[in-house]
Amino acid sequence: MNEFWLSLLPPVAAIILAMWTKQVIPSLLIGLWLGSFVLTQSLFGSIGQTIDYVVGVLSDRGNLYVLLFLYIFSGLVALIQLSGGIQAFTQLADKYINSAKKSIITLWALLPITFIDCGFRVVAGGSIIKPLAQKYSVSRERLAYMLNNSASPVIVLIPFATTFVGYILGVLEKGMDAAEAEGTSLQLFINSLPFQFFSFTSILIALLSLIPTLNIGRMKNLIKETNEKIGQQQTMADDSEFAEEYENTDKANTSEDQIGTTMKEKGHSKEMSMEHDHDEVDPVLKPRIFNLIVPLIILIPLSFYLMLGSEEPSRSMLIALFSTTAITAILYLFQGIGLKRMVNGFFKGGNKLIITIAILIVAWPISDVSQDLGMSKLISITLGGTLDPVFVPVLIFIVTGAIAYFIGSSWGSWALMMPIAIPLTVITGGSMPITVAAVLSGGTFGDVTSPVSGMTAMSAGIAEADHMKYVKAMTPYNLTAAVISAGLFLGVPFFL
Repeated sequence: MNEFWLSLLPPVAAIILAMWTKQVIPSLLIGLWLGSFVLTQSLFGSIGQTIDYVVGVLSDRGNLYVLLFLYIFSGLVALIQLSGGIQAFTQLADKYINSAKKSIITLWALLPITFIDCGFRVVAGGSIIKPLAQKYSVSRERLAYMLNNSASPVIVLIPFATTFVGYILGVLEKGMDAAEAEGTSLQLFINSLPFQFFSFTSILIALLSLIPTLNIGRMKNLIKETNEKIGQQQTMADDSEFAEEYENTDKANTSEDQIGTTMKEKGHSKEMSMEHDHDEVDPVLKPRIFNLIVPLIILIPLSFYLMLGSEEPSRSMLIALFSTTAITAILYLFQGIGLKRMVNGFFKGGNKLIITIAILIVAWPISDVSQDLGMSKLISITLGGTLDPVFVPVLIFIVTGAIAYFIGSSWGSWALMMPIAIPLTVITGGSMPITVAAVLSGGTFGDVTSPVSGMTAMSAGIAEADHMKYVKAMTPYNLTAAVISAGLFLGVPFFL
């Protein structure tokens, strides 16, 4: 079994290096190379193997669908900005939203039109709310946390019309086949929903964090800094009025440059310039909410329609997105936006996620190299032996959460653990719905917590947050939810 422990080397090395250097992409590449070196035992061979893993990710149709979806959707958002659609929403929201808290509540209120996919939820919700978040000084890390924890934890609870459903039913069928279990995968999934404790606790904790006194760690400091900043800005506004009264605006303008708007917008620029493009796409049309609503009412129903019965939901969503983008471009063309302006705006918008896409490209192979080094065998050996059925769910939750955290993939951890967890439950005579929920909960924990998770990177990218600062800020919240969930997975089986 000793050699199988080496399967943990790539993700552990990548996570430690990322926390130490605060450079995610080089850390992921080093972790991937270390795994390749263990496999090949050759310097040049390991470099070639590392390249093969990356090329393998780019050769996978499902992965390409996700990457293209992110780029095209970010480009579509830029087109909507060009048309004034997002600005119109901001102006409309200004009538009802006048605080950071209400901005975040509005983000959650967008769930009914953004729940079909995690990537869609994060990119669409983030793009719509970000102007309000900036206006009311919501920190980038806080926005990223709310985006991330309103995506996977919510969507995994919805048993219809999401990209998660098809995949979850697929891995459930594999586990049921391995255990020769009776019933349907859909019914088993529905039966597991009441026991998905991590989703429920993480959502509750995220909502409770809207109360400032309930925040902890770095997030609490960010809220305190934001409040102080708002107070400074108010002071500068008062100074400006005082200075204008005495016809001395030089002091007021200098103070505003030093402490006011520039502090809010440029305070991160030195740290963030290498990670995100802060240039926004300026509208060329008069802001109209119509130009935001039309793309959404095309994209969402079309996605539902194409996903029904589809074996590749990611492909269906990409087709819907491509069609929506084309129709939207034609609509804006007739409104007077030039084709050249739209093309430039589209690529400018898409390029905003280039770093996030690059992180995904080097993060996904971490799961592949860990598998090739024997992670699945390590799991089987570690979980072997006689177990009391009441302890199976909590053990499964902890192991799945650890795997998802290390490889940065909920889907990868579900694929690894479901064929092991369901047979283990059948053998020990435990409750299958709660064990399935433990697998799904563990994967969701890793999805929203791991520094090498695609969703973590995506949320930070859309919010324009420093990746590792965001990880440090949100980890105490998700760990608290995980501890509570583990307690529930340990205690509830005694009553089933």
